[in-house]
Amino acid sequence: MAGHETLTATLSTVAYGGLVQGHADELATLRRAFSEDGFVYLDLGEQEGDPGSVFHGIEAVFTSGAEFFSTSLDEKMRYDVDAIGPYKLHGYKPAERNGGIAENKKDGVEAYVLPRDGICDNDTPEKIHLPPAFQGQRALIKHLLDQLHSIGLVLLKALDNTGSLTSRHRPDKTSTSCLGVLRYPSLSARTMHTGQGAHTDVGSLTILFCRERGLQVLDPRTEQWRYVEPRAGCAVINVGDSLRFLSGGALRSSLHRVVPYPGVDIQDRASCAYFMRPELDSEFVDDSGRRWASLHWHMRKYRVYRSSAHEQKRDTASSTILTGKPSFLGFWEEERSAVGRSVSEDRS
Repeated sequence: MAGHETLTATLSTVAYGGLVQGHADELATLRRAFSEDGFVYLDLGEQEGDPGSVFHGIEAVFTSGAEFFSTSLDEKMRYDVDAIGPYKLHGYKPAERNGGIAENKKDGVEAYVLPRDGICDNDTPEKIHLPPAFQGQRALIKHLLDQLHSIGLVLLKALDNTGSLTSRHRPDKTSTSCLGVLRYPSLSARTMHTGQGAHTDVGSLTILFCRERGLQVLDPRTEQWRYVEPRAGCAVINVGDSLRFLSGGALRSSLHRVVPYPGVDIQDRASCAYFMRPELDSEFVDDSGRRWASLHWHMRKYRVYRSSAHEQKRDTASSTILTGKPSFLGFWEEERSAVGRSVSEDRS
């Protein structure tokens, strides 16, 4: 095969400050990017050393996450997300619990999930019992969750100034919104269970922070997988299923995965993502015309996440829920992952 260069995603960049101020060009870029790609770089216009910035909070959460993940598996399993509650909103998920990047693989990511509900509930601040590594940063985590939810509301308002979208994501209403702190112990082609399989996100918006490569998005025009390059000062934002349904299909729920980067073994890859989701009783209609409450879609999607890749492949309904494409699971093929040419970013 010719080239052996990595395919790099062409993503637009939007300035958060421009969205806040209602600049027409930034609004147009966001709407076009979310309708065509479902992904965008969001330039937050902040210095990473600023103690009041989102990045300061993200760095603190990364530090807490590293402390927690360094504890024994027995200690981490005291906070098993599947045992704490049915909604998978608080606790620890070990690696190899979900389907993986190929039919014979499991996922290679461990995670701790911090729920917005409970942590941001001022009336009952101790309702959620956190591990010591996170408990010491509880006030900072609450502030960070509020910041990230506010960023999400600005994006939703930019997409629809009628208030139809923001009214489904009110910060004082119950939802499944949460902050995920993720660790990939070894993102490597030489590791049996590595990365994260192809999927669309369950909620409305995902606000992602990561300094390492590995994230790929499926280009809807070429049907090629392309790596998303990390960028300093930016979050990577993608549309999820719920927002696609709420928009009547006008916005694209982006298909993505995390796989080894050609020729590189990445150890202890860390990422942090805020999953902004609609209020529990918010309703929408899926592609087949079926009506769902937000919570019920959330639960159905997580049942598919927990199934094996073999089960997902066998069941057309499961593959459709997982990736939005019937009978398509987006398995990683190492020999094809490095072929192509790099393309430059499109900023408009």
